Amino acid sequence: MKRIPVIHLARVLRVLVLAVLVMNILCLLLVPGIVAYVSDGGPAALAQAAQAELQAWLGREAETHFPMLAVFLGAWPAVWTRLDTALLTLFYWLCGGCTAVILWQAKGVLDTILTQTPFLRANAGALKRAAVCCWVISGAALVRLVLWLWSEGNVWPLFTYTALFIPAFFMGGLLFLVMSALFRQAAELKEDQDLTI
Repeated sequence: MKRIPVIHLARVLRVLVLAVLVMNILCLLLVPGIVAYVSDGGPAALAQAAQAELQAWLGREAETHFPMLAVFLGAWPAVWTRLDTALLTLFYWLCGGCTAVILWQAKGVLDTILTQTPFLRANAGALKRAAVCCWVISGAALVRLVLWLWSEGNVWPLFTYTALFIPAFFMGGLLFLVMSALFRQAAELKEDQDLTI
């Protein structure tokens, strides 16, 4: 079996990270519209509206057609009129912003791998920033879960993705912190070796 060089894997991963980063930023722009649809009728309302929009684009005009783009643009001021939609929008934006920062830090680390200088203190700092972003997402999910449990009055919110975010991103932050320490230690060893030569 042929071994694939790390540089080739890093190139592929960098392209994927950049693609996900662009999609993440585009999704951040759509958050108010998604929140408006979901809060007014649940995910089924969003799916039904998307299906009607698709039928309209394919030429089969729906009986009542209101373009989703207009709804998404109109949702920007509308989500701030209710507390639940405002908090949900802020939660999604906070998580999406932190995800963008994590992806940007990953891009920076991959750039140094591509230049074959991965053991830098800058990479340790980038991984530490990614760890902090993971913990911010975990904390925001915890706050959202507590508020959701309080408003629902039952345990149903414990079986949602929000409850899953808490341990997943907390452990992700710990992993990034360990990797940051490893990169920092490798950078220190490399600096010592360079000084002795």
